[in-house]
Amino acid sequence: MTAVHSQSKVRPFTFESFGVVIKIDGNTQEMVDEGERTARSSLLNLVQPSVNTDADQSFVIERNKTNYVLYHNGEGIGSCRGRKKFFRFFDSIVRITVGEHAVDRVFIHAGAVGWKGKAIVLPAESFKGKSTLTAELVRQGAEYYSDDFAIIDKDGLLHPFPRTISMRTEEYRPYDLSLESLGGVAATEPLPVGMVLFTEYEPGGNWKPVILSHGIGVLEMIPFVLPFRRDPELSLRVLNSVASRAIIASSPRGAAKEFAQLLLDFVDKNVI
Repeated sequence: MTAVHSQSKVRPFTFESFGVVIKIDGNTQEMVDEGERTARSSLLNLVQPSVNTDADQSFVIERNKTNYVLYHNGEGIGSCRGRKKFFRFFDSIVRITVGEHAVDRVFIHAGAVGWKGKAIVLPAESFKGKSTLTAELVRQGAEYYSDDFAIIDKDGLLHPFPRTISMRTEEYRPYDLSLESLGGVAATEPLPVGMVLFTEYEPGGNWKPVILSHGIGVLEMIPFVLPFRRDPELSLRVLNSVASRAIIASSPRGAAKEFAQLLLDFVDKNVI
């Protein structure tokens, strides 16, 4: 598929986020405007309009008689009939694109919270209980940083990215969980990472933490690092900065409510 150039009356939206310049174009102004609203929401409005015409990444959103179609850098990457489903897909793609190309930041697919001045980072694939555990830690008093991406700078500091927590029903239908419903607090300041924990839910799983070495810890984090292929030098610098002062551990876990308290107790005794 090849993107159709926008008509002259269509005004593209070009913005910068985390150092990445992105242009959103379309075959109607309505599509561009919806793309802008989606991008702003996806990135928590951490965007600045840009006059730079040389965008690092470009998207074209087209609406034809039967489908919505998305192009990325001139190549078709997805289409569907439903508007809501299409812009949910675009929401995810915009965020991933920024995460892969961000300047001076490394995006790690992970939940993240703050506890008594230290960050706890929970790298995990989707459907492994990451958001459930993150939400429970927040319910028990941890500061909320993210259930999506842990964003870490060159000094190993975790930065807030407190999107609405995205949950799924047992039938894998998505729904959002508000911070207010948890009685939680969104973080506002960066924190040093005190612990990185690789864990996933197992029925009857017991908390038996295995402490990983610096080198093994870095290797275990690499699969969750969005920009690793594009910028391995920056990625390794950030991972080594984290590993040099954080405890990196691995353990199965049981139910989130009980496990969250065990984890916070462990951090109190070994990290704080």
